[in-house]
Amino acid sequence: MPEASIASKFMGGGITVRTKIILACTECQQRNYDTMKEKRLHPDRMETKKYCKFCRKHTLHKETK
Repeated sequence: MPEASIASKFMGGGITVRTKIILACTECQQRNYDTMKEKRLHPDRMETKKYCKFCRKHTLHKETK
């Protein structure tokens, strides 16, 4: 399955390509959030603390494949 990407103008500069990523809770493994990121500037997998409605608390969410 190909990744979704969106080309957009960035603050009057060149065109940037952003890809859609999915964030999954590390405790319950539920995929709760989807967001966009620029792979060229941030090649590593994203990790952030977000609220999980299944665990009912803030947990670490990691980017999935």
